Parts: sequence; structure tokens; C-alpha cells
Amino acid sequence: MITEERERIATAGGQPPRPPRPPRDRRREWWRDWPAPFNRPQPINRRNLVRGGLVAVPFLVLVDGLLGAMAWYATGNALVGLAVFGLTFLFTLGEIAIVAWAAGRRQEVERLRGRTGEDTR
Repeated sequence: MITEERERIATAGGQPPRPPRPPRDRRREWWRDWPAPFNRPQPINRRNLVRGGLVAVPFLVLVDGLLGAMAWYATGNALVGLAVFGLTFLFTLGEIAIVAWAAGRRQEVERLRGRTGEDTR
């Protein structure tokens, strides 16, 4: 009976109707409440940027501060040490900002591409 109906629809040129989706039972989908896996990329948002900044900025201050201290020790001039620290800190912070901007831009482009279904370059 089902095969005959499929053949009749196929010869008529129409598509067979899709069966209705069963309603979602939230009690059975308990795994949806779990956090995302560790290696899955998360969207770039303000909270993720603040959390990353709380890790990256102290690390940059430590590493660039050591570079500034070495420059101060090598030259004997505190202004040279501060200049080296400031320049290296700004360059590395700028690099991180460019990477964050590029990641956000890529997510935006992929979101638009998924919505329209075409290439938006």
C-alpha cells in the first residue's frame, strides 16, 4: 500500500510529503543541558573577550615587563626599559586585537553566508 502510493506520487512528479516531526520532550533530551565539548569553538562575544583578556593581559605584562627589565639592566636607563616595555606591550596587544577582530569578522561572514546561501566576499 505504501509502495503503491510512493509510485503514484513519483509518476505524478510530486514530492512525497514529509512525515511530521515528533514533539520534543525535554525530559528525554537531558544531554542538551551539558556544556559544549572542550575543543568546540565558541562564538566571539564580550564575555569571552573579557575572560581572554583576564588571562592574556597579565601574561603580557609579565613577559613584556621582563623584556623591559632586561633593556633597563643592559642600558642602565629606566626610560629605555619603560619604552621597550610599552612598545612590546602595545604591539602584542594590538596583534591580539587584530586576531580577535578577524575571528569576529569571519563569524559574521559565515553567519551571513549561512543565512543567504551565497558567497558574500
